[in-house]
Amino acid sequence: MAFFKRHIPFWVIVIAVMTVTIGLSVATTTVLIQRDTVAESKQTTQHRILRVARATAKMPEVKAVIQQSNQGSNQNLQKFSRSLVKRDDVDFIVILNHNLIRLSHPKNSGVGHHFSSLKDPVPALYGHVHYSQEPGILGPEYRVFYPVYRGKSVVGVVCVGMTQKNIRDQIAKRTRPIWIGGLVGIITGAILAFLLGMYLRYILLGMTPKEIAERTARQTLIDDSLPEGIVAINNHGIVISANQVAVDLFGTELAVNKKLPANLQTMLFPGEVAANTDNGSEIEFQDKQLLLSTNSLKVRERQIGQVVLIRDMSEISGLLNKLTGTEHYVSSLRAQTHEFMNQLQVINGLLELEDYPEVTKFIQQITDTYHQDVGYISDKIKWPAMVGLLLGKSKEAKEQQISFEITADSYVPQLLLESHVEVLLLRIVSNLLDNALTAFDNMSPENKVSLQLQFQAETAKLKISVADNGHGISPAVRKKMFEQGFSTKGDNRGYGMTLIRSAVDELKGKLTVADNHPKGSRLTAVVEVKEITV
Repeated sequence: MAFFKRHIPFWVIVIAVMTVTIGLSVATTTVLIQRDTVAESKQTTQHRILRVARATAKMPEVKAVIQQSNQGSNQNLQKFSRSLVKRDDVDFIVILNHNLIRLSHPKNSGVGHHFSSLKDPVPALYGHVHYSQEPGILGPEYRVFYPVYRGKSVVGVVCVGMTQKNIRDQIAKRTRPIWIGGLVGIITGAILAFLLGMYLRYILLGMTPKEIAERTARQTLIDDSLPEGIVAINNHGIVISANQVAVDLFGTELAVNKKLPANLQTMLFPGEVAANTDNGSEIEFQDKQLLLSTNSLKVRERQIGQVVLIRDMSEISGLLNKLTGTEHYVSSLRAQTHEFMNQLQVINGLLELEDYPEVTKFIQQITDTYHQDVGYISDKIKWPAMVGLLLGKSKEAKEQQISFEITADSYVPQLLLESHVEVLLLRIVSNLLDNALTAFDNMSPENKVSLQLQFQAETAKLKISVADNGHGISPAVRKKMFEQGFSTKGDNRGYGMTLIRSAVDELKGKLTVADNHPKGSRLTAVVEVKEITV
């Protein structure tokens, strides 16, 4: 076997195997059909001679002549039987009287003599239909003996038969097309096997299955080891390749040998691309920022599909958001410092004027403004990135005429966390506040959103609770609110709660949804926030 693998091309082996397989299949089928045809022909012959014998035995002319012969008459049925032989297409009809004397025979010399083999027609004299296959005057014969009744008595016997040569000729005539068809099938199979071998050689680029398997295994290992996702589709949108990173990213929607869902195809492959051209673009998918690079796939200068390289930029984007929040916090502090310098000049002027009541009033205004803008956040939250986020959400709430507050029992110290943990926490708070700020049917001074942040040092867990007095969440919505794409706010929405749920799950936390009394809703997440040990 090793010799054949080394010295005989794969496509030659395929042609040989296919030819032998098809040949054996066609030959076996032909033999079986021929055997059934022979059996059917014999059975048909048996039924036909029996039918002729029965019809002949019931003819009044036959009964009358037999009866006269039994009474000593020399009358015979030679001429009559020959007309029946020609009409019924049998080889011979021999009519015997009760003494088994022939009243008809294929040869005139046989009329008036006893039947050649007396043991064959005897059972018919006792009323039994009897088949026999014996040599006769015409050669080997296949015949049937049928009793002739006159009233209830058997007065004679009718023997109808066909020679084996005639039967073989009829069988050969019926089976000849079968053998011709089988031969044509074998030749056709050999030609198709040759064409298949040539096609396999072409489509497999001259490689053997072993070489293809080894190359595919190596390529799969390489693809799965890449940090980027790879997805390839053919011209009909069927996924022909996807590495593990891409499968983990898109889940069950991405399946090899199945059509890529329309939403993913529009997102990953927006249109035709030129070969070897980098078409970089950034998109958002669920909670991730993706960078796509799309190229065309070509084989023998013929485009067979497209391939996209997917880089997950979420971690980098999260770090940028964290940095932006910190910058907002620093910028806010700088603005407050500048404002405090101006306010100190005002206080200094009032002191020089010795207008102490006005000084006291102005200082109280400064204190109230500070706590209203920054102090109420920074007093409770010592985490700069979170403070920056909350300052931005506070400004957004003011623009929407929504009262935003942090509960009095909130407190988060300065935590030393891993970067991705910090990003996930900011994501949870940001999306919870976004949902709460859109929970109102109309603008009203009574609209209120509250945030509770509590760090539990004993269990290293952070409790995040956001409540609003908006329209609340119905039981029907609660069942679907965490499904990706589900939203009560319109199309192209429904990702916020999915982001929250995935972030909470990644931090091994728990997320609960409850009513907020007297109205509205409250969402609470309790997650693990273990600090980095230095």
